[in-house]
Order: sequence, then C-alpha cells, then structure tokens
Amino acid sequence: MVKDLAVDMEPFFEKWRRAHGFFDPGETPPDDFAAVPPDSPERQEVDAGIECINCGVCYAACDLVAWNPDYLGPAALNRAWTLVNDVRDRGQAARLAAVAGDAGCHSCHSHMSCTEHCPKALQPTFAIAGLKRETGKAALRRLWRRE
Repeated sequence: MVKDLAVDMEPFFEKWRRAHGFFDPGETPPDDFAAVPPDSPERQEVDAGIECINCGVCYAACDLVAWNPDYLGPAALNRAWTLVNDVRDRGQAARLAAVAGDAGCHSCHSHMSCTEHCPKALQPTFAIAGLKRETGKAALRRLWRRE
C-alpha cells in the first residue's frame, strides 16, 4: 500500500531559528511601528524576499545543504536578509553575527540552484550576496572601533 510522503521539516525550521529569522522589536519597542511606504527604498529592498512561502524547495535544491548539514540554507538566509532590511527590526547585530559563521552566508557557493527552483521566482542567492556584503561591513565596523 502506498502512503503519503511526509517530510521532516524540523531541520529546515531549526536553521531558520539559528539565522534569527524572527522579528525582534527590541527591549523597548515603540508604541507604534514605523510606517514603511511600499515605494520606499527600504521596502523595495525587503520586497525581494518577503514573498517566501517557506516551502523548502530552495533548501532541497541546494547542493551545499546536502554536503554540509550545518549550513543554514537559502530559505533561512533569505529570511535573515529580509529582516536585516526591515527598518523596524532591532536584531540586526545578532542576526548578522548568526549568519556570518562557518555555516552561514559565506559558505554559499552561488550555484543558483535555490533561485532556479524557487516556485515564487524569488532570488535567495542575491539575498545571500546581500548578507555577505552586510556581514563584511559589520566586521569592518568592529575593527574600526577597536583602533
């Protein structure tokens, strides 16, 4: 008898949590969130990844996920990129630190499999490239503060 296929999504969502893929309002959030107009540059930067439905297709298509079980994967990194660009979020420093490690954005080989297979036509590879730039800038800022 043939049964339905069930996929264990726990590793997928655990990596999402490790990448700090959740909104952080800060210790003292404002009474009212900042309004972000849809046509503003801040919102347009977020729009590229906000439509992710967390289906896991990009994660399954990623060669690096198969080779390195610690790699956060394109969906988690896409979500981190979306939140790094959310002007209302206060968790950028912790999030950038979380995605900068050995299993984070710098491990991506840019094969573009995630982008090629995304059913929503999103581009996680470009979100990961954005994280690479931002983690590099954060590292330089830390070095300049030490001097």
